[in-house]
Amino acid sequence: MKVAFVAPPVPAVPLSHMQRLYYFHLFASRAFTVFRHLDEQDFSRFWMLEPVHLGLLQLVSYLEQNGIECSYFGPISPEGKEVDREGVLLRKILERADEFDAIGFSSITASYGTAARMARRIREEYPQIPLILGGNHAWVRYEEVLRESVFDILVHKEGEETTLELLRAMEQRKSLHNVAGISFTEKGKILKTPDRPRMDRSVLPLIGYEHLEDNFTSRELGGEKRLSIPISRVTPLTGCTNDCVWCADFWKPKVTGQNPERFKEEVTYLMEQRNSRFFYLGTHDFLHHLGHAMDIAGQMGSLQPEMHWEAQTRVNPGATREHFRRLREADCRCLHVGVESGNQELLGIMGKNIMLPEVMRMLEYARKEGIETHTYWLIGSPLETYETARQTIDTMCSWLRSGLSSTAEINMLVGYPGTSFYERREQYDITWVDPDYSNYDGRNQPTYETTRLTKRDFEYLFHRAMDEYCSVMEETVGSKEQITEKLGHRFPNFDPAFMEAAF
Repeated sequence: MKVAFVAPPVPAVPLSHMQRLYYFHLFASRAFTVFRHLDEQDFSRFWMLEPVHLGLLQLVSYLEQNGIECSYFGPISPEGKEVDREGVLLRKILERADEFDAIGFSSITASYGTAARMARRIREEYPQIPLILGGNHAWVRYEEVLRESVFDILVHKEGEETTLELLRAMEQRKSLHNVAGISFTEKGKILKTPDRPRMDRSVLPLIGYEHLEDNFTSRELGGEKRLSIPISRVTPLTGCTNDCVWCADFWKPKVTGQNPERFKEEVTYLMEQRNSRFFYLGTHDFLHHLGHAMDIAGQMGSLQPEMHWEAQTRVNPGATREHFRRLREADCRCLHVGVESGNQELLGIMGKNIMLPEVMRMLEYARKEGIETHTYWLIGSPLETYETARQTIDTMCSWLRSGLSSTAEINMLVGYPGTSFYERREQYDITWVDPDYSNYDGRNQPTYETTRLTKRDFEYLFHRAMDEYCSVMEETVGSKEQITEKLGHRFPNFDPAFMEAAF
C-alpha cells in the first residue's frame, strides 16, 4: 500500500504596518541574544522551516517501520519570492495522485480551509482515492467536517496507531467499525468509534526527515541538495499539567517523554545532516519534572560546541537557582515562559495555575545565571476588560525594561473549537464567534466579542500592546535604522507562516 501525506499551508496573510514593525523588533531582539552565533547564510535559510511538519513526518516513519510506503508533500516559499503555495502544492499532488491508494492531510483550524479546498480538487479528478484528515480541527468538529467536506475518514487525536490500523483495514477491505479513534460516513450516517488511549511515545522511531525532499526540485531548494533547518524544533517531552481553558492541546494533560537515546540520535542527525545550529525544545512544560529536565539538559550540553538551545516551560515553584546554573552550564540560551496576563485573577479564571511572584522569581534566577527569557502574553484573556488588558501591557513593558524578560511575544487569544473557552461561551460572556473560521489565519484578528469588549476594542488593545513593545525595544535595542545597520543582511522574510518557528 502506498499513501501520500500532505501538510497544507496556512494562507499567506497581509500584515499591518504595526505588525511588521513588531516582528522586526521581536526578531532583532532575538538576533542580538540567542541567535547571535548564527551567520547570514543561516538566516537566509529561514524560509526552509515551513515544510517541516513534525507530526506528519513522525507518522510517516512509524508507518514505514510497519511496511506502509509513504510520500510526503509540504509547502515551500523561497526567500523573497511570492509563491502560490497552495496552488503549487496541489499541482504536485495531482500530478502523482494515481500512484497512491489513499491521501491523508493534517491541519489545524488555520489551515483547514486550505485542506478542504485541496481535497475537493483531488476528489474532482480522482474520485476513487480515499481522503483522510487528521489534526485537532478534524476531530473536535468531526460531524461538521464530514457533512461539509469531501473527506471520507477523520483520525482523532494521536494518529500513529490509529492510521496504521485504518490503512490495514482499508487494504484488506475490512469494516472500519472496529478501528478505534476514527469517524466516517456510512450510508449517509456519521459514525464515530471509541477513542484510542494515548500511546507510549518512547517507542516511536526517528522522525522521517528523509522525506522532506520527496516533492521538491533542486531549483525549489535554492540549489541545495536537501533542506537545511538552521533552527530545529525537537520534542523530548509532550503534554502539560496546566488547565488553560483556551489551549488547543487540552487533551494532552499528561507529560510524557520520548526515548532518550532516540532524542539524542535525532539532535545529532539534525546537526550533521540538516545544518542545525540551534534547537528549540518545543515542550509545553520542560521543567515539569526537574530531574528529567536536568537529564535532557545534560544530553544537550554533551553536544559539540556552539550548539545552543532553548526550551519552553511553565513555572515550577520547586526550581532553584542551582537548576538554572546547571541549565546554563549545559548551554541553554533561553527559557520561554507563558505568562499570558498581568492580572492574577484572570490567570486563575483561565486555568493557568501560576502565581506572578513565582514567575518573577524564576525569571530572576534565569537572569542571574545568564539565561535569556522569552515571555508570552495575551490580549483577550477570558473575562478581559480594558483595565486588565492595560495591566498586562504595563507588566510586559515593565519586565522588559527591567531585564526580567529579555524578549516578549504578544498575541490575540484565539478561541479554538473544542476548548472550554470556545464551547462554554456563556461562562465567559462571549456574544459572538467567527462563524466560518475566516479570522483563524495568523493575523491575530479577533475571533469573538464579549459583553465587555468589541472586535474593535480587541484590535485597538492588541495594536496598543505592539506599539508599546516596539517603544521599549527602541529604548533597549535601538531604533530600526540602528538595528538594520548592526545586523546588516541577517534578516529573513517576515512571513508568520514559517517565522514562528524562529521566535
